Amino acid sequence: MITIATAECFTHGILAREIHALAQDYEDDFASHYFDLINAAQNDCLEDGILEGDSSLFDLKNLCVSCGLFIPTLDAVKSVLKIENPIEPLGLLKGIKIYDDAGDLEMSILMAESVKEISSSDIGIGTTAGIGYGGIAIVDDDMVISTSSDANADLINANSEDLYRRQRSGIEKTLKILVYYLNGNFNRIQTLNNVEIWYK
Repeated sequence: MITIATAECFTHGILAREIHALAQDYEDDFASHYFDLINAAQNDCLEDGILEGDSSLFDLKNLCVSCGLFIPTLDAVKSVLKIENPIEPLGLLKGIKIYDDAGDLEMSILMAESVKEISSSDIGIGTTAGIGYGGIAIVDDDMVISTSSDANADLINANSEDLYRRQRSGIEKTLKILVYYLNGNFNRIQTLNNVEIWYK
């Protein structure tokens, strides 16, 4: 069993809900809303595996969501995630942290590392977005996968359509990367836009 914890901002806790639905193998209205995308990513891994003589796939029912946290504010980053010295934001909007792309990428890693540690999970996922494409991080004991959404938005101007497009892009990209990661298919991860992988 692999445990996952999320600390989410612009994805609003949806990643935790979707991963939980997959892990529990829920059906119908309670099932994952991104099942088709996840199934396609699993099929990518199966096709690649067959070419390499290995047709085994990671069974998504072997996941467990230990916690899913919605952490939009700087105060919650400090008090809930116990990050004493978070990245200094460009500003705050009702306490919500506002970063540019560079800040979001750094902060998402801190959030992922922290939620992994405080929950004693195998994998931590962090997401945050202010002005730009946002930051997404998936971390385990050995590696960090850092990326962004593929949609630009500005939380200060709060165009709901742009914000929704960025959120959806971030959710889809994170779920796709997670499936590839669980199947050990790092070649697929590296074909995606703006992804960095490094080992600790």
